[in-house]
Amino acid sequence: MRRILFLLLCFCTSLSFGQSSIKGKVMDKGENKPLVNASIILLTAQDSILKTFTRTNDVGNFSIQQLEKGSYRILITYPKFELFSDVIVIDEGKVDLNDIKLSSRANILEEVVITHKLPIKIKGDTIEYNASSFETEKNSKLEDLLRRLPGMTISSDGTITAQGKTVSKVLIDGEEFFGYDPKIAIRNVRADAVDKVQVYEKKSDEAELTGVDDGVRIKTVNVVLKEEARKGIFGNANAAIGTKGLFDIGLFAAKFNRTERIGLTGNWNNMGAGNDSRIRSNSSIQGKPEYKNIGVNYDNVFLNKRLSLNSSYNFNNNSNSNERESYSKEVFPDKTRETTESNTSESDSKNNNFRTRVRFKIDSIQNLDVQFNAGTSNSQNNNTSERRITNNDTTLTNTFKENNTSNGNNDNAEFRINYRRRLNNNGRSFNVQFNTQLSQNKSIAQVNSTTNFYKIGLLDSVILDKVELLDQQRINSSTNNRIGTSLNFHEKLFQDLYLTLGYTMNTAISKSLNNSFNADIDREYTILDSLYSKNEENRNLNQGANIQLNYNIQDKLNINFSNTISYKNQKLIDSYRDINLNRNFWDNNLNMNVNYKLTLNKNLMVSYNTSNRIPTFGQLQSLQPLTNPLFIQLGNPDLKKSTENAYNFNFNSFSILKSSSFNINAGITTTHNPIANKRVLDTTGVTTSNYENIKDKINWSARVYSGYSKPLFNNLLQFNPNANLNYGNSYDFINGELNNSKNYNASIGFGLNKQNSKVVDFNFFSSIGVDRQETLLKPELNNNSLRTNMNTDIKYFLPFKFDLVQVINYGFTGKNKVFTKAIHQFYMNLELNKKLMSNNLQLSLKAFDIFKTFNTVNRSFNSSNFSESQQQLMTQYFMLGLKWDFNKNLGKKND
Repeated sequence: MRRILFLLLCFCTSLSFGQSSIKGKVMDKGENKPLVNASIILLTAQDSILKTFTRTNDVGNFSIQQLEKGSYRILITYPKFELFSDVIVIDEGKVDLNDIKLSSRANILEEVVITHKLPIKIKGDTIEYNASSFETEKNSKLEDLLRRLPGMTISSDGTITAQGKTVSKVLIDGEEFFGYDPKIAIRNVRADAVDKVQVYEKKSDEAELTGVDDGVRIKTVNVVLKEEARKGIFGNANAAIGTKGLFDIGLFAAKFNRTERIGLTGNWNNMGAGNDSRIRSNSSIQGKPEYKNIGVNYDNVFLNKRLSLNSSYNFNNNSNSNERESYSKEVFPDKTRETTESNTSESDSKNNNFRTRVRFKIDSIQNLDVQFNAGTSNSQNNNTSERRITNNDTTLTNTFKENNTSNGNNDNAEFRINYRRRLNNNGRSFNVQFNTQLSQNKSIAQVNSTTNFYKIGLLDSVILDKVELLDQQRINSSTNNRIGTSLNFHEKLFQDLYLTLGYTMNTAISKSLNNSFNADIDREYTILDSLYSKNEENRNLNQGANIQLNYNIQDKLNINFSNTISYKNQKLIDSYRDINLNRNFWDNNLNMNVNYKLTLNKNLMVSYNTSNRIPTFGQLQSLQPLTNPLFIQLGNPDLKKSTENAYNFNFNSFSILKSSSFNINAGITTTHNPIANKRVLDTTGVTTSNYENIKDKINWSARVYSGYSKPLFNNLLQFNPNANLNYGNSYDFINGELNNSKNYNASIGFGLNKQNSKVVDFNFFSSIGVDRQETLLKPELNNNSLRTNMNTDIKYFLPFKFDLVQVINYGFTGKNKVFTKAIHQFYMNLELNKKLMSNNLQLSLKAFDIFKTFNTVNRSFNSSNFSESQQQLMTQYFMLGLKWDFNKNLGKKND
């Protein structure tokens, strides 16, 4: 380990520079006076990547030292003066540009911004990265580009985080590309085809259709392609075989023809869904999986771009068998309960999904948006589990064994249509929306279980008290049908003030029939067990009115206020339980968002929204069907709603000359009259669960994230420090007694990356954090836990078109009052590549977890429950693979 850290230190510090330099003096041509604080920007001549920058001193002189040999473009700017631009060649020695004279001219800085692309811009609440300013290797993918962008990280499983928030959508030119899986886009679209990457908070699909802000924000990445990259064929095919019978076969192909885009993807492996032979994987394969997937995506525009079509289809077949062991400890005020469990499972699922969206610009004043989604699925499962439950570490209370075999299928369809019409040229318009959704589920399950209840006998001996046997066939069917419509009217009140008024109506009917039959004397399942069955019908009718005001001043300040008030009628009937619940009530949802563009490169956004959490009928009905003899779920008909308030703050800034960025976002959420699950364990080991409002108490949480990015050593290194702080104060119940839990979480980290694709590239990230947990009822369990993580991937460029990739991961999770042993997690992966056929074909040899040190222990805990589990994992294996990247015309300007 010390050698590894020493090597990393060497790579970070052994950076050599030449002794070449340039100097000069900037003068006002008209008055022959020096220009003080003129900006001197040095770009690489080939690709205009920012190399370094400086300013002139009080006599107009400037000097840039320690430059590598090569060709550079120098830019000199001064407010209201012309732009000076020239290409210079740096060789050994000093370059003296002597006096550089600029002529006066207004507003030239804006022309520099347009002519010479800046690495990062801020447009309102959107951060825009210029892709050409971040160098990537030939045949790199969008994922490799995103890793280089300040403020963005990508985990080994492809999860994207931007400015501390998880990215939920990835768009290509504003459209979903293989919408069912955004990882397809980032792992296959070529980095050299990208012009810009935009990161912003997208409104929900519902808000975009209706024009009424519901306060929901989705972190989104939109990738804008180069114009020349919108025509051509590209893709890749790979095949790999490995030890222990592993294999991975994949194909991605796409054809772009200006507006038309066709994509095909397929994968077959026995490494699991979402897993493959990528070297950045955490190298663990769960159980014995097999995964098959095929998908197609089509985008095009017709009728002179008035009609656009986006459609995709996906089929996947995912199967697995696994074994798992777990231990959990529940801490009550007067005792503890320990559960050890072993589980074996087999599963197989087949899914078909179809999505399509048509947008039609009927004429200059009318637009139509139609969406249709449908899917079918079939699943088969077989689970066997055994549990042993003791009190206070020694007293046996229950043992439980169950075998559950099930087979089910699901069909669903959704249709949505939205029509918008402009009524005049002053911003008056209206839109009408209609949507419907239908789904039906059917399943049949065979359940066999044995539950043993024990009690304390003489001399503290444990004796069997009773046994409950369960041998049932459970036939389940359910249907859900929803229809909704809305009408919204938009009016421009004044030059910068807009008003929206609307009405919505939604009705939903769901039916659920669960029949559990016990076996008769002939072993036929004919005897209905009402305790394990239900026959429900749930009806909902919601009507609402909304108002929205939007105030926008020259794209500088935007204030959005919206409020929706609804009247809801809900009814639940269960003929098996003689349940007939009916309620009518008013509901209100308020949202406000303020976005202020402080300067060209600074943006501030604050938002507030409030909403109610309405108790579900599942929480209200007095008795729900049993699932096993050890758990009883009750309801509380007197349960009241809780109210949630959320306050959010976000600030972004970017320094053009320093090529640095800063982001801070924070939020506070409060929940008044919270609903909590109240569970009580009796002396026989049976848990009874119910729900209660915690009156006069407030659950609240707060978070702060801050990230900074700055180039070092003439842009040779990118430095990305960050800090994160979270706090939670909540109320719950521990064995029926009210408890107050407090959680503190703080971490700091930093990243370094070097990307010049010549000798060595690396991405390095390290963090250290502290978790503290406090529990009112069990203060002796209050504890602090330390955690650290280090992850790096290094790419060495070797002679003869060889390269070596090294992935190193180390994690540490500290001990706590229940688990007194810390968890150390370390693994190393290696990949040796050889490029063939003009770098389009790549032969690779990969080794995962070469020291076989991957720790398979998984641990979690909350205020009263501590758990630890292990499952069947394959960690160490080796793979030999071949990958072919093909590209015809894509990105070539002469086409």
